[in-house]
Amino acid sequence: MINIFGCDNEAVFLDIIQDAVFSQTALMPKQYAFHRFKNAEELMKCLNERVIVPHLVIIDAHFDMSRTKECADRIHELYPACKLIVMSAGDDDYLTAFECGSCGSLPKLSLPTKLPGTFAAILPGLDENMAESVRLTIYGKDHRQERINLRYSEIIYLECVMKKVYVTFSDGSCVRVKCSVWRDMMKKFCMLPFAVPHQNYIVNMNYISKMTSSTLTLSPIGKCISISKYRSKNFRELYSMLPDKKESYFLP
Repeated sequence: MINIFGCDNEAVFLDIIQDAVFSQTALMPKQYAFHRFKNAEELMKCLNERVIVPHLVIIDAHFDMSRTKECADRIHELYPACKLIVMSAGDDDYLTAFECGSCGSLPKLSLPTKLPGTFAAILPGLDENMAESVRLTIYGKDHRQERINLRYSEIIYLECVMKKVYVTFSDGSCVRVKCSVWRDMMKKFCMLPFAVPHQNYIVNMNYISKMTSSTLTLSPIGKCISISKYRSKNFRELYSMLPDKKESYFLP
């Protein structure tokens, strides 16, 4: 399902976006859903719950008393692959669109005529799996840097060794990624289903197959990682909050 968010305090513009979505996607092979947000609190609540993944967000340049930048920053933080379009009411709003990191802007008064062409260009290229990715810079075999999107569901853990960071995937492969500050990498991944059991590791909690009081095991590679006493309580609390996790996963 491709999710399109419309964010505006005025219902009339949300109606225009919704009508354009339904008319443009009726004959497309993918499934699309439109979600309306009348204020920043509604949008922030949806983003933080991480239940509905946005693929395209269309937001007013003056959304909810000019909280557009705040909302855009949160979208980019949680869903770096999500595309953002800012609706402008004047020339000054183009600066807002730039500051928000949008892929484009649309004049509000021309929405009925501009949206069909915009959707025709953007919607076919949206991948429902891309929103579940994290953007990182990796080092290739020739030590060249390449910035790519990686599906975080395929990442088992990250490890910091002598100030160098490595990412291990579910197929057993491993790449080195660019990281200036390890703490920033922790912050980035802990917005996802990852947690820090030890100061040198960030693990995808969905891959935990066994946990004792001092260690955890990651499947399918069988990697065993220590859990520090300092982080143990918080780590277990985060793990227990994952869907379908039961207390029986914790072994003595």
